[in-house]
Amino acid sequence: MQYEKEALLASELALKQTRSQTEFFCKTLTASDTSTHGGFSVPRRAAEKIFPALDFSMQPPAQEIQARDLHENIWTFRHIYRGQPKRHLLTTGWSLFVSRKKLFAGDSVLFIR
Repeated sequence: MQYEKEALLASELALKQTRSQTEFFCKTLTASDTSTHGGFSVPRRAAEKIFPALDFSMQPPAQEIQARDLHENIWTFRHIYRGQPKRHLLTTGWSLFVSRKKLFAGDSVLFIR
């Protein structure tokens, strides 16, 4: 009986160690995030944790990222690091996402990797 318990605990531990860690961030949208003029301002820690690393040798550092929504639709955004002060933004593609999803300030978005 003790051997079975130890074997079960060992297998559970192995399973936990082989699972990849899920990373996510959630943000309540601001008026600026939902306007058609700007983009989505991504908190620095969230951008560094969720998005692929930017190539800072490029000026400005930027990349195209793709995200899948709950309906399996693929959305393409430009992730750029710019501004004064410098910040992470989703630009190209973001306004289309906001309008198609009918998002407003106060709504929340959740990114999961």
